[in-house]
Amino acid sequence: MKIIVGMSGGIDSAVAAFLLKKQGYEVSGAFYKLFESSKEESRCCDLDSALYIGKLIGINVATIDVSAEFKKEIIDDFLFAYGSGITPNPCTVCNEKIKFGLGLKRAQEFFGSLLFATGHYVIIDKKEGIHLMKAKDKMKDQSYMLWRLSREQLSNTTFPLGTYTKDEVREIAKAFKMPPKKESEDVCFVSGRLNVFLRENLGESKGVVVDTSGKILGEHRGAYLYTIGQRSGLSISYKFPLYVVAVDVVSNTVTVGEKEECFFAKSLIGDTNFIEEWNGEPVELTGKVRYRNEEKKCILRKEGESILVEFAEPQFAIAGGQSLVLYDKERVFGGGVIQRAFR
Repeated sequence: MKIIVGMSGGIDSAVAAFLLKKQGYEVSGAFYKLFESSKEESRCCDLDSALYIGKLIGINVATIDVSAEFKKEIIDDFLFAYGSGITPNPCTVCNEKIKFGLGLKRAQEFFGSLLFATGHYVIIDKKEGIHLMKAKDKMKDQSYMLWRLSREQLSNTTFPLGTYTKDEVREIAKAFKMPPKKESEDVCFVSGRLNVFLRENLGESKGVVVDTSGKILGEHRGAYLYTIGQRSGLSISYKFPLYVVAVDVVSNTVTVGEKEECFFAKSLIGDTNFIEEWNGEPVELTGKVRYRNEEKKCILRKEGESILVEFAEPQFAIAGGQSLVLYDKERVFGGGVIQRAFR
């Protein structure tokens, strides 16, 4: 049976392809070309490594050009979001629109195969419906990054690494003599520091940093450079540690306060996707507002046309634009993009 594996040049996708070939699949590798210029580099994808791995395990690796769409749908959207004062989550959008979307469609047209696999650490349960599950290795679990995927996208996908730990994957990689590689990084198209990348693309615009009473405490180089809960980069000496509690790009103002002012109990979410069935009635789940955060108890409910998530305990730094992902035990229930948070 034919299957396409998304190849980044890293250990995880290489081991995924290796395991599938051992299982008897006719494996082909798809490397997504993300940039029009060869001078631009991704922090997580390496064509030379992907081609080398293809030869190492005996599979054909083709380059699938998605550079124009990646720039429009991911990079331009990322910059627009920051310029609008929200903190985007580009990897989740890329998975939906590029890796499992347009890029996969082009790879399927090239190879003539419907099945798809990646090196993500998650599990698909297809026994009764389609369920996206957390990985065995909870430290590597990447289910947070895949909440946008539809049941249709998941139905033709497999994740060979979901039942392995990262240490086990490294040992498998050694077995077929794959050279060691560094871990992939978030925001793959930012090669240096994020604030430098943003200033280069959005320019600088000096504004004021104020406390919650409106008193001016200092200056900044652009309100879009800050996000809720941020402490670094303020360069203000004060009697207690300061945290960003609000960002207003219209007035170009950053408001700071005490850490306690960065905790929020409720969040309005939009652009939602529910992998599990939901009838709109209140349901008790767990949720998290950052990839590395721990899940916390919450209630998902509808109020009119709005969808709200209320946490049992206030959560730190719920920032607009980030993904709020919901779980029902081991299953990804669904998620949404944070529109607004309430104390």
